[in-house]
Amino acid sequence: MKKRGFFKLGMLLSLFTVFCYSYWEMSWKASLLPAHPDWKSHLIFTPRSISASKDIYEIDMFLYAFKVAPLITSLCFLTLFAIILILIQFVKKQLVHVGKSNVTSS
Repeated sequence: MKKRGFFKLGMLLSLFTVFCYSYWEMSWKASLLPAHPDWKSHLIFTPRSISASKDIYEIDMFLYAFKVAPLITSLCFLTLFAIILILIQFVKKQLVHVGKSNVTSS
């Protein structure tokens, strides 16, 4: 493997580590919404007619996490986007390499 391959692998591994930590932190912040005393005022997509805090939609919990900790939430989505871009670039490069090689059967 070339030096560039090790660099991409190291970058992908470090991005994955940052993504895992930021996702964990964002999930932790999101899970605090049902314990908030005024949790109904933070609802956007969940109907306000619910009576139990366990029925809050996940999207509302993540929007609450974005209100409370926007840096961690942004970091989570940016690292996820970067990981997806690197994987798409890798697959695209592999498909181009396979398309260029002429395999003949005997």
